[in-house]
This record gives sequence, C-alpha cells and structure tokens, in this order.
Amino acid sequence: MDKFIKYIRNAKIEIQKVIFPTSREIKQSFISVFAVVTVVSLFLSLVDVIMSSILKSVL
Repeated sequence: MDKFIKYIRNAKIEIQKVIFPTSREIKQSFISVFAVVTVVSLFLSLVDVIMSSILKSVL
C-alpha cells in the first residue's frame, strides 16, 4: 500500500510540473493543423481526379 501512495504522490508532483498550452497556442495549433489537412486533402483530390481521367482515357 505504501508503494501505491508513493506512486500517487509522485504522479501529483509530476503533473504540477507540466506546462499546459494557453488558449492562444491551442487556437494557433488548430488553425495550422486544419490548414495542412485541407491542403493535403485538396492535393490528394486533385491527384485522384487526374489519375481517374488518365485511366478512363486509357481504358
């Protein structure tokens, strides 16, 4: 039981050392990720359309 209590105390100490992001940092990260995902999705859609048209013309 002592090991468990020591583990919980150490976990509490470690969680206090964590630096959580601010709301501004979260917003900036969200916008960055959203932009990258959008660009990659558009690129893959374009590649898909091009490959489909090539395959239709060949077959």
